[in-house]
Amino acid sequence: MKSFKGSRDVENTAYIRTSIIIPAYKEEEGLPIVLGKLFKLIDDSYEVIVVDDGSPDKTSEKAFDFPCKLVRHEQNRGKGEAMKTGARQAQGENIIFIDADDTYPVEAIPGIAKGLENFDMVVAPRTKGKENIPCFNRIGNFILASLIRLLHGSRVTDPFSGLYGLKKAYFERMQLSSQGFSIETEITIKAARMKLRVAETGIEYKPRLGKQKLGSLKDGWRILKTILNEKIRSSNIAKLE
Repeated sequence: MKSFKGSRDVENTAYIRTSIIIPAYKEEEGLPIVLGKLFKLIDDSYEVIVVDDGSPDKTSEKAFDFPCKLVRHEQNRGKGEAMKTGARQAQGENIIFIDADDTYPVEAIPGIAKGLENFDMVVAPRTKGKENIPCFNRIGNFILASLIRLLHGSRVTDPFSGLYGLKKAYFERMQLSSQGFSIETEITIKAARMKLRVAETGIEYKPRLGKQKLGSLKDGWRILKTILNEKIRSSNIAKLE
């Protein structure tokens, strides 16, 4: 595995139905709290995969304290790349993503897993705790989410949530190209294009632990480019058909 500086597998002889993937970059503060809560909730039908995206701090060391599979990028490659690495390692037919900064409630994960028995994708929109999202980001999220609905017909109310699950087979079929934070946008758009059955379960968003990684202007611009590029791509596909 040339792209990894190090990895650690955890043997699990039980049938794994759901893989929980946690992309992490410089999350030595929040990650152990997330993992501590998580392993009090789940049984052997789950596996937990932490992808340390080249963190210079003790993120990997914190993960080693828990019975999770750890994969480490040699260099920081972006959240999207970390998520794709995690999905390639996943054994479950369903995959659930959650951020490592303790902003999302791990208690919602069993409900998301249950929802994937009847739906192709389950998203956890941030219906409460919006005051914990910077005001500038909230405005940007509203504008960009409106564009996604207008241009791509998505009904997802919070396309930027960091807590959601979907069938691994659909994730693979999406052939995602995003490397950074725009990956949620690309997933939402392609889920709409593929006409996936999507359910939502609202959650409360909490103050994050550690420093924020998302750059409002830089990542906002990348998200906008993804929205527009995917519209051009879908229009070109429609012409060929």
